[in-house]
Amino acid sequence: MKRFLGAVLRIDITFHAIAGSVLAFMMVVTLLDIIMRNLGRPIVGSMEIISFCGSVVVGFAIPYTSWKKAHVYVDFLIVKLGPENRRTMEIVTRCMGIALFAFIGYNFILYGFDLIKTREVSPSFKLPYYPIPFGLSLSCFLQCLTLIADLLKTVQGGRNE
Repeated sequence: MKRFLGAVLRIDITFHAIAGSVLAFMMVVTLLDIIMRNLGRPIVGSMEIISFCGSVVVGFAIPYTSWKKAHVYVDFLIVKLGPENRRTMEIVTRCMGIALFAFIGYNFILYGFDLIKTREVSPSFKLPYYPIPFGLSLSCFLQCLTLIADLLKTVQGGRNE
């Protein structure tokens, strides 16, 4: 199990690093676009670039954020439960999360194939849209693995942080 947890963590960190790098790239493109716009020569398709990159940043940051429990966590109800009921609630919510992200990932794949079939492309650079839903589906399935790892830690009774 330690090998599985380590592998999931390494992949999560890799996706997180990609998300951070893409976010830095977005900041540079935005800054250059503002400077160039003031000089009368805006970057053509900058909004398109930012839109594509934004989906990568959000999608690829989710698994590691979930691993580190850095997301918004509303626990006003959970803290009132005893340790065993809290553990049961964590198991149930992890299972629901796995089902939800598997469903979302599957539908992103269907949407990607639909975009391939329709040959939709972006307006400025004529880039195909289909890689974005496939990347997001990969991220959703990685989130499922992350939640499975979290579920295993919870079931084994280990400290789940």
